[in-house]
Order: sequence, then structure tokens, then C-alpha cells
Amino acid sequence: MLRLAGWWWIVVSAIHPLVVIIQYFDQWKAIAQDGWFNVIAPNPFAPIFEREDAFWCMFLTPFLLLIGKLCLWAYRRQLVFPLSVGVILTGTMLVGLFLEPLSGIWFALPPSLMLLWSSKPKSGIILFKLIPRIK
Repeated sequence: MLRLAGWWWIVVSAIHPLVVIIQYFDQWKAIAQDGWFNVIAPNPFAPIFEREDAFWCMFLTPFLLLIGKLCLWAYRRQLVFPLSVGVILTGTMLVGLFLEPLSGIWFALPPSLMLLWSSKPKSGIILFKLIPRIK
């Protein structure tokens, strides 16, 4: 499951920049025409939200690739991710889907669930073991 999740993240990270370039083509064109340097938010008190959207969507791509490569690395070494990684990724995707149901976040939900499934303890999830004890 971890191997499939890794490849899924890598494929998503390969497709993601193409979609971002197409979706935000006018913003990328304006950024390039203005010279690239300090043109996304040159004045923080007068932001250009369309350019910021384009930048942050593209900025996400290496992290998607990183998650995929990390999954494959863990699979090859027969390691298990901490349960918290799967919980955080799945929770983030569910919140994103709640806030924006018609989006590409649907492509990130399956590998998040796969990561959650592959990192669960073999004996089952026991709630009190997830919560650290306060002494």
C-alpha cells in the first residue's frame, strides 16, 4: 500500500505543475513580463491575489513529490510511517474537500488514506495510545 501511495503522489506531483500553468496562464505570463523578481507581492499592503494563488499552487508541487519519494523510501526499507503522518494528511485533505469540494484535492485523498492505512498499528488503533501521557 505504501508503494502505491508513493507512486500516486509522484504522478500527482508530475501532473500538478501542468494544471497550474494552464489554470493560471495569465498570471504566469504577467509574472514573466514583469521580470520574475519580487513581482508576486511587491507591496504587501496591496496584494495581487491571482499571482499569489498561482505561486502557492506551484510552490506545493515539490512537497507532493517529496511525500511520494519518502513513501517509496520507507517501502524499500520496510519502514512504517508514524500514524500521525497519515492522520494529518488525511485530515488536511478532508478539510480541503469540505471547503472546496470541486477541486483537485480529490487526487490527494486516496494516497493519504493509503498512507493512513499502512501506518496503522497491527494490533488496531487504540485511542489512549495515540494521546501522550502528561506526567
